[in-house]
Amino acid sequence: MILKMIDLSLMSEHLPVHKAELDKLASFICSLEDPTVKQIAYEQYVIMKNHVKVMIGLMNPNQNEQITTADLQNWEPVEINCQVSSVGMSQENMWTELKTSAQTMANNNFESSLRMKAKNVRNIHLHMAMQQSMILDRYTEYMESMTEDTAPEASKAQQIEAMETFKKMFNL
Repeated sequence: MILKMIDLSLMSEHLPVHKAELDKLASFICSLEDPTVKQIAYEQYVIMKNHVKVMIGLMNPNQNEQITTADLQNWEPVEINCQVSSVGMSQENMWTELKTSAQTMANNNFESSLRMKAKNVRNIHLHMAMQQSMILDRYTEYMESMTEDTAPEASKAQQIEAMETFKKMFNL
């Protein structure tokens, strides 16, 4: 199938971002000390490496109609060659960057999927967004278990006041 230009353009813009993210992930994996965060980052790397293969396959006019969301599960182990042992960031800053990366990739894939024309290309990108979202959840859960939550909680009175405001607004 010959893709619409929008589909090809979005993937062409996205692949260099994947290259940069994969390089960053590899550096972080080599520098991370916490085995849990290191494992999540490694899994994110493997998933994103697969995303690259799937997107390049979607660009192939002789192959793209056979590619489905099932291809997003064809993960292959990757060996990461650690040349440098430090990226010059604290462990906590790397954790934050990894979490932010997963969120950004999920958003980018979701937004791209909304603009894509070919059904399988759109669905694949929607599933890529979900995979990144699941990685984000894992980073978030682990970080919350290891660090103090700094987000302030609303009081019960503030929550009730907000609820009442919206009940009035919607005549409920």
